[in-house]
Amino acid sequence: MFTDGFIWAKMLELKVFRPEDVVNSLNPPRGFRKWVKQKVHSLIASQVKNGLLRRLVENPPVFATWLATEEDINKVMKSCLVCGKLFIPNRSDYRYCSRECHMKAKQERTRRVRKAMGVGSVKRKWTQEELERLRELVYRNARYGEYEELAKELGRTKKAVESKVQELRRLAHAT
Repeated sequence: MFTDGFIWAKMLELKVFRPEDVVNSLNPPRGFRKWVKQKVHSLIASQVKNGLLRRLVENPPVFATWLATEEDINKVMKSCLVCGKLFIPNRSDYRYCSRECHMKAKQERTRRVRKAMGVGSVKRKWTQEELERLRELVYRNARYGEYEELAKELGRTKKAVESKVQELRRLAHAT
C-alpha cells in the first residue's frame, strides 16, 4: 500500500513539501504513521542523494521535486517579515517563521505605538495625587468603565490603571 512508488507519486503531486506534509497527505491508518514517516524520510534522503529532490530550507526541512517551478515554490513558501527566512506556513495567515520572530514583530509594533502615543519606554512613577484617585476607585469598588476615563485624565493606559488598582486592592485586603 505505501510503496516507494506510491510515496514518490505523492511527492511529485505536492512538488514543494515538508516531510510531514507527505505523511499527512498519505493519511496512513492508525499504527502505521511512524512506519510511513520513517519510509518518507528514507525516500527523501535517497532522492536528495540522487538529485531528484532539492532541499530549499534547512530547518525545518523543505524539499522540492524537479517538477517544481519557481511559481510553485513561491505559491507554497513565504518569507518571514522579520528575518526574511523562507518557510512553509502551517496556516495561510502566518507571517513569521517562528515564535521568536513573531515576538520581535510584536515588540516592534508596541514600541511604535508607544512612541506615537508619546509614552516613553520607562514607566512613570505614580504620584501621590494619582494614587489617591486610584484609592477612591478601590474604595468605591469602581467598574472597568471608570478605569478608562481615569486613564485618559491621568495620561495613562487603561491597562496601567487596572493593574495599579488590582495592586492596591491586594494591599487593602492584606491589611
